[in-house]
Amino acid sequence: MTELQPTFELILLGYRNDLARERTIAYLRRLPTELTRGLNIHRDTPLPCTLLDGVDHDIGLELVAKLRERGAQVRLVANENEPTLEPLIREAPARDGAARTSSNLALGLVVLAALAVLHYSQARGPALPPQSSPIDVSQLALPPIPGQGQQLNDEAIALNAAGDFEEAARRLRAAIEQNPDQDVLYTNLVTVLRNWAIAEINLGRSAAAVALLDEALAYRPDDAGLLALTGVAQERAGDWREAEASLRRAIERGAQNPMAFVALGRVYRQQGDRQGAVEMFQRAREIGATGPDFDAMLGRLERELDAEWDFAEFSTPHFRLSFEQGENRHAAHLVSEVLEDAYFAVGRKLDLYPETPTNVVLYASEDFHSVTQTPDWTGGVYDGRIKLPVRGIESGSKLLERTLRHEYGHVLVTKLSNGKVPVWLNEGLAIWAEEEEDGDREDWAYDIISGQPLFTLAELEPPFTRLPADRVRVAYAQSYLAIRLLLEEYGERRLVQLLRTTGSGDPLPAAFEQLFGVSLADFESTLIHDLTS
Repeated sequence: MTELQPTFELILLGYRNDLARERTIAYLRRLPTELTRGLNIHRDTPLPCTLLDGVDHDIGLELVAKLRERGAQVRLVANENEPTLEPLIREAPARDGAARTSSNLALGLVVLAALAVLHYSQARGPALPPQSSPIDVSQLALPPIPGQGQQLNDEAIALNAAGDFEEAARRLRAAIEQNPDQDVLYTNLVTVLRNWAIAEINLGRSAAAVALLDEALAYRPDDAGLLALTGVAQERAGDWREAEASLRRAIERGAQNPMAFVALGRVYRQQGDRQGAVEMFQRAREIGATGPDFDAMLGRLERELDAEWDFAEFSTPHFRLSFEQGENRHAAHLVSEVLEDAYFAVGRKLDLYPETPTNVVLYASEDFHSVTQTPDWTGGVYDGRIKLPVRGIESGSKLLERTLRHEYGHVLVTKLSNGKVPVWLNEGLAIWAEEEEDGDREDWAYDIISGQPLFTLAELEPPFTRLPADRVRVAYAQSYLAIRLLLEEYGERRLVQLLRTTGSGDPLPAAFEQLFGVSLADFESTLIHDLTS
């Protein structure tokens, strides 16, 4: 008689934190169905619970190791009886608000798939798809719109297809004025406004997009897609509270596009709601957000949330600081005092004093580079939040003052330009922001570039982290000296205007020539000549 091999029960006891819960649930849902046999764990599953009963010992040990890597608290227990091979947890009912909804297509226009997950960008988020083509309306048996309404509507359809949304909207507004009882005109106007708003978002003009979407929502106040798109635009504009309200309304009304959840997750992260952020990002993945760029973004956010899970927080008039409990509280208070000084000192230079608090995170030195994935020479990062290592933070430190003015300079440059300036301009302005007296970084910069080959401005457009380590200091010094030349030739006000003009959507070369009267290429030639003569 063959002896039966013992089987085991895999028990889930709990999670290290909410991030561990989300990782565990995501992992369990990816397991082969022949192993799970219909197993489904959800966020509200009572614990402890049996995940699998009758599992082979080796498979059980492998699952235990994988689950513990993700922060789950699990145990493998030997069965006394024969295995049942049936999981004890079955498919859970859908969560509230998870039902998919559909909306009617605009007559004569295709509604844009406004929030498709495409190319992710750290600066402004994913690009949204361009306008779609009009559908074939030849077979739609519709009564004609009286007066000029039909002609205006038909012209608007053609203009929308050509991407001239402003003119299309103008014609539809005129048609509505003549025929206020024709619902098709309102439907088509909403579609044009939606397409126009997406074009504005892709140009970095989020505030203009919000205004267009507000007009569309006046006609369709409960449209989940419009609400979601409005929330995305508000999130990119940094209007966290407005974005949260719009995105939550969109999700309550059935919005099921991944970008709505991604945007709400970003809002929660900015507001310090780590648990809400984790849930939103995981829900985005569950309903289709995918691809290497999304995975990289989610991985970066998970590293942050994991490192910051138990952080304490406090606020000053203009900053919200997060830090590890204990001795780091003293460092956080030092940072807050220096930043409050920077708020006014750098604000005067760039003529900007934001009302919304800037988020700042202090990491243990060993965690900083792991979380930010930056080289060893990096002393701070701004990617929507100022991130700093605790190492070297001490009262009266000139290095601390320069570092915090530098990072706060990035905050203001990003706000003014909507994150659309090349790195040399951003970094050069940040070093200028460090100065206590005008030009006091010039000697430092000239010493660094002395005898060194210089970069073209095109080579200084991408992040400096991609440069060889021994060339990074030259890149910073040259960028700063480029800013010094602009200041000497044109002054602070026109330099700030360059940021604002670029942020409103004008390409840098065109804005540069318009404001300064010389081409960017001619300026580069002058810069190289001055620095090498």
